[in-house]
Amino acid sequence: MKIYAPNKDYCGVSATVGFINGVGETDDPDLIVWFKEHGYKVGKSKKTGNDITSKISNPEDNFNETNKTSENQDGKSETTLEGK
Repeated sequence: MKIYAPNKDYCGVSATVGFINGVGETDDPDLIVWFKEHGYKVGKSKKTGNDITSKISNPEDNFNETNKTSENQDGKSETTLEGK
């Protein structure tokens, strides 16, 4: 799927996707959602012509983090993240 940067002249890498003259490409649904949330325009799927993000569940539903605080051997507080 084509990703269009807000700056049409942008050449570089954003979120692991290479851009040339403001255009990049990825099929990673999580990256597509991220780009949409950050003001990039997303093209249509080459195969179907449909916007595939309409079939993607809310990414927040796929991963829930919780913070767990405990004491380490030195008696200091230590926080870790636990995923779903």
